[in-house]
Amino acid sequence: MAQSSSVKQIEADAPAGRLKGGLGPIGIAMMVVATAAPLTVMVGVSPLIIGSGNGVAAPLDALAVGVVMLLFSIGFVAMSRYINNAGAFYAYILKGMGTMMGLGAASLAVLSYTLILIALEAYIGVVLQNTIEDFLHVHAAWWLYALAIVLLVGILGYRNVEVSAKVLGIALILEIGVIVLLDLTILTKGGEAGLPITPFYVSEMLSGSPGLGVLFSIFGFIGFESTVVYREEASRPERSIPLATYIAVGFISLLYFVSFYCEIAGVGADTVKETASSHMDTLYLDLVTTYLGQILHDVAQILLVTSLFAVVISIHNIVARYKYVLGGCGVLSEHLAKVHADHASPYVASVVQTAVSFIVLCAAVLFGFDPVTQIYALGAAAGTLGYMVIVALASFAIILFFARNKSSAGAWKTIIAPGLAFIGLSAFLFVALSNLPALTGSDGNMVNTLIVVVLCVAFMLGAGGGLIMKLKAPVRFGAIRLQLE
Repeated sequence: MAQSSSVKQIEADAPAGRLKGGLGPIGIAMMVVATAAPLTVMVGVSPLIIGSGNGVAAPLDALAVGVVMLLFSIGFVAMSRYINNAGAFYAYILKGMGTMMGLGAASLAVLSYTLILIALEAYIGVVLQNTIEDFLHVHAAWWLYALAIVLLVGILGYRNVEVSAKVLGIALILEIGVIVLLDLTILTKGGEAGLPITPFYVSEMLSGSPGLGVLFSIFGFIGFESTVVYREEASRPERSIPLATYIAVGFISLLYFVSFYCEIAGVGADTVKETASSHMDTLYLDLVTTYLGQILHDVAQILLVTSLFAVVISIHNIVARYKYVLGGCGVLSEHLAKVHADHASPYVASVVQTAVSFIVLCAAVLFGFDPVTQIYALGAAAGTLGYMVIVALASFAIILFFARNKSSAGAWKTIIAPGLAFIGLSAFLFVALSNLPALTGSDGNMVNTLIVVVLCVAFMLGAGGGLIMKLKAPVRFGAIRLQLE
């Protein structure tokens, strides 16, 4: 009885503010698709899938990843009705695998997303530097642009999420417009040698390095959990969250499947692998020039900046909401759970994340790190690897949760689909670890080993902190789970 009373006291002392917003399924889906950054994937990732992966089978790679993510989303949506805050995968793992595993996953998620965020902030600094030099002939250091982006994103994150959603929506519509226009032009006029069918051969799927092809395709689905992250800010979340999830996964899968095919057809199926290998940086923009002209090439180059900006905003919001939830649960400082009186945003968590990005980027500049080959390549690779671990754990947690809690959803949604997703995600993770040098661009065992060690330490710090809390502050430890009930 004493413990129950103490738990109630903790809940009473917790911040009363809640995030607010009127996001519908389309707005939430836009957040997910913006995090996937379609134009960034087409310009920066598709040449890697084609050139370093399994060549013309790139559309099948996207389809394979899309099917696994769709299977995952079935269990994800079925369990979303039991997730009552913005905790996302952390909340799923906590409810399915226990509080300590959930805290370990939360710690790993915060680190993984932060690494991806800082990597992208450095990369957008370089892209902005090149774009402004090309169009305005003004030269400035990449890190000045990167730090300016950090501050601008911090301002948007401080305000209500609907402000970010509007910014993301405009940028997203424009970049998807260019991609779809190029796709339609190639499909109607025909590619370099017509419209080939070789990309759909199973033999092509197994050629080259199919593991790397699938692996790079996963990059296009990062931020998948955004649907549940915005639960508190959604209108009618019981309807909006499932619908937004299916819209986002279906749209991303279809867009990449069609666009990868059109890219291959546009260049020519017989030569696209060699062309992608020798023109990694310019393959897609050159294709835009060939089929749509120089003006739309310039437009696409500018929209690449907005695409990166959109994904930076989205990931910043995800990390801020993770910290908001962890603050509300008493895992991190309760100040992180403060909600702005006017904007109804997790403003303290957002400011803290802005400060972290600013400090880390400044330190990287002082140490002379290269923004692309070091900050971006290593940060994105390490963050993506951690993300894959979290998604795989979440799929397993869904199975465990429904094994203990009977549901009317049926075996397909609660066991079979999540089980198939777990198998697929585990296979992807195995491929990632087996091909870590290709992901990081570093053959040095020390660098690749350090990445794995850092991710493991992040997980153990969260889980270990939970164990210490359980031993020394059992009431507070018990209150963490109650926050999700």
